[in-house]
Amino acid sequence: MEQDNERDYLGRQYGPESYEAPDRGVPPASAVDPGPANTGPAAPGGAAAPAADTHDSPDAVPPRALQVGTVVWGLVLTVLAVLLLLVNTVNLSVDPVLLVLCLTLGAGLALLLGGFLSGLQRSRSR
Repeated sequence: MEQDNERDYLGRQYGPESYEAPDRGVPPASAVDPGPANTGPAAPGGAAAPAADTHDSPDAVPPRALQVGTVVWGLVLTVLAVLLLLVNTVNLSVDPVLLVLCLTLGAGLALLLGGFLSGLQRSRSR
């Protein structure tokens, strides 16, 4: 049995419109101004000139540079997952201290190398 006095935690009345996500950036049909279609200056001969495109197109976003840290941590996690899988399926014995030492050394070297190469690439592009 549905009650009419149900409200959410902000005190708003529940209703069909409260379950729909609002359209952001698009005004409702009642808020659109039905003004003239062509607002540009009149062309010679009395015909209206086509309206200029006033929509600002977003500038072309340059591709983001590869994040070395993200790649290194992805590799570290992948190596850990593969080793755990091998330990559990093939009964591989791994010394945990040596494993952590090798992974830390490899990740540190990869971060240093990636940062060094990134710095060289930026200095060449200037």
